[in-house]
Amino acid sequence: MNDNEGFSLVPVPNEYVGAVYRLLADLSERQDLAEHDSLVPTGAQANVPLWPLEKLIQFANDRSKTASLIGEILDILVDRPERRLNIDELAKEIERPRSQVKMVWTHLGRTIRARYDTKIWPLTAYWADNMDPRPDGPNVVYYWLTDEQAELWKQARDASRES
Repeated sequence: MNDNEGFSLVPVPNEYVGAVYRLLADLSERQDLAEHDSLVPTGAQANVPLWPLEKLIQFANDRSKTASLIGEILDILVDRPERRLNIDELAKEIERPRSQVKMVWTHLGRTIRARYDTKIWPLTAYWADNMDPRPDGPNVVYYWLTDEQAELWKQARDASRES
């Protein structure tokens, strides 16, 4: 196996090395969060329909790793609708490694397309640059439940516990 397999050696002037590293870190972060086939929703998708209660109940009962972890996140978000948390804050709230929370979004896109025949997420997610007002700090993704999403998740979670 070639040591350079999967890499390109590009000469960069020394004064730009730090900037190139920052660019690569930013690109890596964006790719990890939004993967090619599960893009974070944008402002143009603000009025997407809510998940029907039946699908949310099915999701609440889903024992896959992805659905379970997203369920934990929804359980945190449901108590304070409209509270916007980034990956670091979510990881701290659910007491999971950041890497696990970071990767679940890619799996969520695949899971909901395969099992729930939708591309719509059961929560709201936007890049900071697409939010108004824009949060202070870096352009990261924030996740939250709207009042309507929170009410539906409460009903779904209650129904799943009764079954």
